[in-house]
Amino acid sequence: MNLVLFGKIVGTHGIKGEVKISSNSDFKEERFKIGNTLYVKKNNDFIPITIQSHRVHKGLDLITFNNYKNINDVLEFVDLDVYVNYDSVEELPDDEYYYQELLDCKVYDINNNYIGIVVDLLDLPQGTILKIKQDNKKSLVPFNDEFVKEVNCEEKIIIIDPIEGLL
Repeated sequence: MNLVLFGKIVGTHGIKGEVKISSNSDFKEERFKIGNTLYVKKNNDFIPITIQSHRVHKGLDLITFNNYKNINDVLEFVDLDVYVNYDSVEELPDDEYYYQELLDCKVYDINNNYIGIVVDLLDLPQGTILKIKQDNKKSLVPFNDEFVKEVNCEEKIIIIDPIEGLL
């Protein structure tokens, strides 16, 4: 099973077993549909959870799952990452990518010089930033048309056109 990270349980809400999820998903209505199965990673094991209820409160998604009805039942899930099965994710339009597709991509400049590998993506108000690592050096590159010239998810390659001082 190929799982994709899309959120994190950041706390509990009330005493009736609801948890708060911080999610970077653009498809929350689909992800949190009642009856859907998500997965939480605990001690390198993926535990399936079945959504029983979903609502939004103060920008966070609140869910109940697996018939847990008490805060004490869900405390062990706080701070765990939440995953969705990759086979169930929606097809994106051209020039849009899931974070999972960009992670571990090799990055080259337009002259085919190796720059590094994408180790993280940062969501900032100004846009998404690629965090690229080569040896002990890390660089931040805005993920936009000005810098990113080509993305090939199948071959895990990104071509960028860096300006002087960017790297």
